[in-house]
Amino acid sequence: MSAARGALLRLGARLRLAQPMRPASGASRGFASGGGGVTHEGVTLHDASFAHKALGTGFGAVMWFWVFYRFYHDGDTLIYGHAPHFEHDDDDHH
Repeated sequence: MSAARGALLRLGARLRLAQPMRPASGASRGFASGGGGVTHEGVTLHDASFAHKALGTGFGAVMWFWVFYRFYHDGDTLIYGHAPHFEHDDDDHH
């Protein structure tokens, strides 16, 4: 377990070092954004952090895996519709 943890820590350090260093902004209150961003008509859009980008990519991958999984199992219903024995007539007056 410690070897896997060490490998994970090394990977995290490598990813952190791969990010470009931003200069510290003196009086700016950028909170988690690092002070960067674009201001247009009074609205400032801050750069997304690495964690937000990674989470977005991960959730997108899960979404597409789910879509392909459902298509693999229910693709015939999607393409050909329901089987005739699932379609009932409404003339059996209960």
